[in-house]
Amino acid sequence: MQPSATELQWGCHGGHLLDIKKWFVSVITPDFDTAEARVRCGDLEDLDHVFTPGAMLKSPTRLMRDSYDDYNPNNGAYARMDTPDRPLCVRWFGPLEPGSVRTASSALAATALGAGALALPYAFSLTGIGLGLLTLTLAAIVSSMSLQILMMAARYTNTKSYAAILKLALGTRSASAALDLIVLLNGVGAITCCLIFEGDFIPAVFAKPPGMTGFAFSREYAVMGAAAAVWPLTMSGDISALRYVAVAVPIVLLVTIAIVVCDAPGLHTEMRAQGGRVVWWDFDFRRWLQALAIMVNAFANHQNAIPCANDLSNPSVARIVKATVNGNLIVWALLSALGIGGYVSWGQFTMGDFLLNYPEGLPEIWACRLMLALIVYLVLPVALLPTAKSGAQLVLSITKNAQEEVGRKLHAVSATVLLASCTLIAANVQNVASVIGILGGLLAASLMFWFPAIVYRWLLWPTQPQFIRGAVLCSLLFFGVCGWTSVTARFV
Repeated sequence: MQPSATELQWGCHGGHLLDIKKWFVSVITPDFDTAEARVRCGDLEDLDHVFTPGAMLKSPTRLMRDSYDDYNPNNGAYARMDTPDRPLCVRWFGPLEPGSVRTASSALAATALGAGALALPYAFSLTGIGLGLLTLTLAAIVSSMSLQILMMAARYTNTKSYAAILKLALGTRSASAALDLIVLLNGVGAITCCLIFEGDFIPAVFAKPPGMTGFAFSREYAVMGAAAAVWPLTMSGDISALRYVAVAVPIVLLVTIAIVVCDAPGLHTEMRAQGGRVVWWDFDFRRWLQALAIMVNAFANHQNAIPCANDLSNPSVARIVKATVNGNLIVWALLSALGIGGYVSWGQFTMGDFLLNYPEGLPEIWACRLMLALIVYLVLPVALLPTAKSGAQLVLSITKNAQEEVGRKLHAVSATVLLASCTLIAANVQNVASVIGILGGLLAASLMFWFPAIVYRWLLWPTQPQFIRGAVLCSLLFFGVCGWTSVTARFV
């Protein structure tokens, strides 16, 4: 039996991943032949005043239509971008090329896989394994959808930043400045958390190396040393320049997960002997909201969605879907394994940073701390890239040069100033658990759900399939409300 055209577009025949990607393509593919879309493009007069849009949105919609036709030949049929006869191992493990789907997926995955991963076992302890997996899966699905919204809106309107997309949708410069500010604050918080973890990991790694004499130094020196080591990697404003840094993050985390899973059976037995337990389903609304904030933060990679979209070559709907689904699938698989492995080891005794549960002196836990210190180091330049860009754009808007592009020198200055500021904060702050919860519930939820909902409703809505667009919008708003509510619940 010959494979169908849809199967050929993904290079595989059947399977759940194929169905997920096909579903996303059917949901997000625009239709410019509807009455709403034709009115928005200015091709059809709305005599009944049902679809009449603002004049400012006509030009972007026409540009989207032209770009869609260019990037999606044969009226949206997927044209295979890879060489058909290349072996699977070459396509998966060959050299990373700028603009490839693997490069985009790796950058999105690396942006999400940071210090927040250490809180996943604690999140599972708040919900149980079944409810935790369900919540993490729903967060991954809705996150993938919002990534696709942003990447399509950016690339198909030739927009260079997240803030510029929001400005295009709402027609006001204040919206652009507000988003840049939130990206900046979210990035500063994430980078500060990474440096705080470095301040915890690095002294522990050097203090008791297996079979060697260690030496001690303060966490402040560890924080400053990590920042100095990562500084050269922050100078480039091109996401492709970090492609090998990005792909190393999930590989190193995989080693950490292997260590945690190998230790889990013995630690689980000891935990049960001490009266601990592991549950499948434990629903308490406030505890679930707290876990949701952590899990939402686990997929917080939207600040790099636009750089990835602009760097992606041949950005058809199918390739955008493939990049986002693959990236979030990597995050989901790694964090599910880490979250369940850590929770099974310690049960309800799991701490916010689950490595604190492990006794000192274990060689494998020393290796875990070393691996996680390396992960955090690799995540830092990827997280700093969009933060530095937003900071530079805020400076340009204040100096009345909002139309000017962020140049290499301005990006380097912005990255240096922000890294120095985060280093100063991290050297003087140690409690990171509450920071991660607030980041996930307030700032990450805004970037992942609220702002994409605005872009979807005001910019993409007339071109989206009517059978599903209401559900897409409601899912974005639901997760946005839950994220904000989780922050409120922490103080009530």
